[in-house]
Amino acid sequence: MNLPDGLIGLSWAVVGWIIYLAVMLWAIKTAPWHKVKGDRSAQHVWFGAAFVVILLWSLGASMGGGFSFHFLLMTTITLMFGPQFALMTMTLGLLGVTLNGEAGWGVFGINAMLMGWIPIMFTWWVYKLAYRYLDRNFFVYVLLNGFLTAGVGALLAMLSMAGILYLAGAYTYDELSYNFLIFIPMLVAPEAFLNGFIITSLVLMKPDWVTSFSDADYLKGK
Repeated sequence: MNLPDGLIGLSWAVVGWIIYLAVMLWAIKTAPWHKVKGDRSAQHVWFGAAFVVILLWSLGASMGGGFSFHFLLMTTITLMFGPQFALMTMTLGLLGVTLNGEAGWGVFGINAMLMGWIPIMFTWWVYKLAYRYLDRNFFVYVLLNGFLTAGVGALLAMLSMAGILYLAGAYTYDELSYNFLIFIPMLVAPEAFLNGFIITSLVLMKPDWVTSFSDADYLKGK
């Protein structure tokens, strides 16, 4: 889901850019670069995942009213690489759809917050809380961190988009209810299923690709 230019005012666009630049500065400064430095296998996995995001985000479906929907896949990317590299992956995906004319440069920051920062940070916070307070087993990991978190993250992102459009005066509540809000349940469920399916497949077949997953924590002795 992404916004084109012209739907929200300049002040919203400026705030979005400021938040985006601050978040990316944090991501670049705190990213665990040692995990990919000199590791060609890890680099190839990350570039491959980034390519999938770019491709997936370029296959958006217009819902009318000036915005479109596509799968986010940010829960999967976050669990695979952590929040910093997930934010960088999101940037590449957003650059792809923006260069294709499917999103606006002025609202790049707002789109980054909606499609990236919200689902990424929600996924990571839930993962950290679950790791600390819940039983560490395979089903908790895939059902909570994979399926449920992806769905709720997408829900939060879409509700935030609706809130911004309403507060910016782009649409009335009735217009949003008729053209956008009623579709949210149909959009959240596929997002949850896709991320949950991918994460389940990865931890079963390629667990070394998922940095947040450990056999010792979630499988051995369970």
